[in-house]
Amino acid sequence: MKKINILVILIQLFGMIFLIHGILQLRYYSVAEEYICAIKHFQGQRSECFNELFPNKEIIIDFWPSIYIWIFLGLSVGILLVSFLNWKHKFSSLNTLIVAIVMYIIIRLKFFRRGVFSQLFHSFTAAFSDDFTVQLIVGGVLFTLTGITILWISVHPKLFNIKKDFITP
Repeated sequence: MKKINILVILIQLFGMIFLIHGILQLRYYSVAEEYICAIKHFQGQRSECFNELFPNKEIIIDFWPSIYIWIFLGLSVGILLVSFLNWKHKFSSLNTLIVAIVMYIIIRLKFFRRGVFSQLFHSFTAAFSDDFTVQLIVGGVLFTLTGITILWISVHPKLFNIKKDFITP
């Protein structure tokens, strides 16, 4: 086993954020009509769809947790992937533990629930379409694949080495 590698941990944290955000965007896509209606309703824009889609309080109370459970599922998938990659490439298991603890702290700070990452990349996903549901599916797929790619790259330190022997004496 190798020692703790801070660069790998930072890259894996970045990859986990992309992965969880992508999975959450895919979940939003699967309930896009309800999500858009609920967002409009809670932003003060009264809409007729709210009463139709959420006829009683129990449905709206169950709606948000059913979406946010996907943050936990994304975290679980990401930690399993990070664990496997760190194990396969013989990195310290403390790398995985540190990534899991930091991601838990990030989630507890409501990073994904507040939509911080969504706001950062809204103009990127809006470039694909004006339709919000298309933006969700494109963003979900791209961010999930980007997260998986970043996690894969994190355990290949040879990709980060700068070769100094370009000029041979």
